[in-house]
Amino acid sequence: MAFVLLAEPAASVAGVLRRYLEGAGHEVTSVASAEEALRAARERPPAVVLAAGTGALDGEALCRSLRAQALPVPVLLMYSPDEEHAEERAAQAGAEGGLVGPLKRATVLTCVSLLVQRDEARRASAPAARGPSQPQTPVPVAKPEPAATSTSADFEFLKRLMLMEVKRSRRYRYPIALLMVELDRFAERSSALVPAARKGALAEVLGVLVEGVRDIDVAVPFADSRFVVFLPHTPRSGARIVAERLREKLKSVAGLPTGTASVGVAVSEPPAARKDAAPGAPGQAVSFGGLLKDAGDALRRAQAAGGDWVEVASDASRPG
Repeated sequence: MAFVLLAEPAASVAGVLRRYLEGAGHEVTSVASAEEALRAARERPPAVVLAAGTGALDGEALCRSLRAQALPVPVLLMYSPDEEHAEERAAQAGAEGGLVGPLKRATVLTCVSLLVQRDEARRASAPAARGPSQPQTPVPVAKPEPAATSTSADFEFLKRLMLMEVKRSRRYRYPIALLMVELDRFAERSSALVPAARKGALAEVLGVLVEGVRDIDVAVPFADSRFVVFLPHTPRSGARIVAERLREKLKSVAGLPTGTASVGVAVSEPPAARKDAAPGAPGQAVSFGGLLKDAGDALRRAQAAGGDWVEVASDASRPG
């Protein structure tokens, strides 16, 4: 699967995490100090560094050292259950994310897999940034055929991630958004393409989506010419901006027979936390299925309006 560098001074915790990771097929090297972690990362750059955020090892300082030495290694920091600002601290240290204990197997494996997927997608789509005169390689993450295997696997990954984020959104009351993107009349307009050209166009579309969002966002194929983009910590206004930007970017995809795409947007914006409110207090009801349905309904309205349009759930329809 992937090479993970585990930096955790507590042998008991490191042992549990190592079993989680190796049980999922990852190769793991475990170290107990920041100095060992830096040396190991220089000798063999890992796919992900999983490190204790504070304490004897000080993963935050480790992350800053990795960045100062220009080692482009994704870092996931782990914090104790009493840490209330894990995400902010991780971001300030330059890490890709922060996990708050108790660390469950599913959470650890999902987050590690997410970072591995992002890094692979960025590296695979990097040639596209060299300009139109350079040869471009289709992004291997997007393999729409056979749909019953790769597409469903990608979507199952997104589903696990979103179920976790929905719970965190409820607890910490931050907004999350879901975009459903579909190429306008792709099945009809791509009928003349040979299978290789069709796959290449869809792969390039996924590359555009991955490159067009933040590192914390996730884009996966959903069904044939339809894709899902998940945006954590994104309010309604931000989701619309991202959707419009992606719609415009897709017009430049080489070999795309449709030329346009439509986007349905669904957003959950839990009420702002009161200073005296405890984490996890009841807020807006949000679910993975509900967001998916709302985004799909908004997409259908965008397509019914003629395509090449962004429709946000609960927004007014397209002006005449």
